[in-house]
Amino acid sequence: MFYAIVTTVTLALPPQQPGPLDSIARVAIVRNLGIRRATLAQREAEAGVTQARGLFMPTLGVDARYSELSGGVNIGDLINPAYATLNQLTGHNAFPTNIDATLPLGQETRLRATLPLFNGALFANLSGARAIHTLRGAERAAAVRRLDADVRIAYLDLARATSAVAILDETAPVIAENLRTAQRLVDAGTATPDAVLRSRAAQAEVRQQHADAVRLQGAALGALNLLLDQAPDAPVPALGDDNLPPVPALSLADALAASGRREEREMARAAVDGARARGSAAASAFLPSVALAADYGVQGNRYQFDKDHDVAIASVVLSWNLFNGGQDAGRRESASASLQAADLQAAEIDRRIALDVRTSWDAVQVAREVTAAAAARLDAARSAYSLVDRRFAEGLAAHLEWADARAQFTAARLNLVMTRFQLAARGVELERAAALRALTREEPR
Repeated sequence: MFYAIVTTVTLALPPQQPGPLDSIARVAIVRNLGIRRATLAQREAEAGVTQARGLFMPTLGVDARYSELSGGVNIGDLINPAYATLNQLTGHNAFPTNIDATLPLGQETRLRATLPLFNGALFANLSGARAIHTLRGAERAAAVRRLDADVRIAYLDLARATSAVAILDETAPVIAENLRTAQRLVDAGTATPDAVLRSRAAQAEVRQQHADAVRLQGAALGALNLLLDQAPDAPVPALGDDNLPPVPALSLADALAASGRREEREMARAAVDGARARGSAAASAFLPSVALAADYGVQGNRYQFDKDHDVAIASVVLSWNLFNGGQDAGRRESASASLQAADLQAAEIDRRIALDVRTSWDAVQVAREVTAAAAARLDAARSAYSLVDRRFAEGLAAHLEWADARAQFTAARLNLVMTRFQLAARGVELERAAALRALTREEPR
């Protein structure tokens, strides 16, 4: 069920052939709710950039008003008597005496277009929106990288616990037979009762280890399914020892150089850009803003669409805040402090990434040594058990010696399984810390 939706994710890997770990990582990137939230946050920031760009474009809108007046001022009441007097003095009816113009006018409808000619705040706003968009994109990319590592480590934890359960299941019948043999030897008088007690203790230890391994297996399955956004007990394809990913082999200097691709650095740069945009916005308050406005419409006490009632107005609007009690200076000082804080945060992030890389690289080197020692331990324990088992079959070795050799062999097998999976997990952590995997995420279709 995991392989039906992996086509929506592009996962650029090192030259080796992609394996089950990479497939399940793709599934997690598509399904994980945290990645979905980060994707939506990036879309929101992208819409903010579009909105900021739109502030530079002309705007066009319609304003309309129609009013029924009662008790308003009629200009005709003031002008008509004066015009009547003039007509009497001149002896001609040259001036109208029936003017009816009530203020405000009954209707006013206009089409308004505005265009900003200069406004420093708009440029600062666009820079800030772009910084936020870059920040959200880097946050999503960082979340993808973190999830890619977490889900692969969770898969390795599950496989490690499953292998331990399988080894203990295989060992249980041998331990039970060991107990029966010890009991027969005691009954035959060829062994002391402590052999039975030792066998029972060994059997109890195996049961305890098995129960703990089963618990860890269930916990690992639940943690993995949580990352995959599915039921806690949903089955997952088994991961065999032969599918363990290769551990990166590179020097510490190369790992530190590769970590320059870490998304946290881009997040820090975006924070610095955002602080600079905030400073630009504060500085723009000291400059004037200029805009062009054009109105065209009709006005009067009723709607009349002709040239006698058309109104057209073109305006250049200048706005300049000369004094506001030091608010602009305070905002500029605040933005300057924010920029310094962002620079310090970027330096701190660089140090944290370097420490993360060094710690992960050192862990891989130690895990290599531990795995090599565990392999040598298993070879020695296997050889010792083979010799003791042959001698025991020939009656030349005591049952206690055989049981001890068998216990050492089982412990060595478990130890090698643990160390091999631990080495693989340390390699995954190094890949994350040094950004060795180029991860890209496409939008779900």
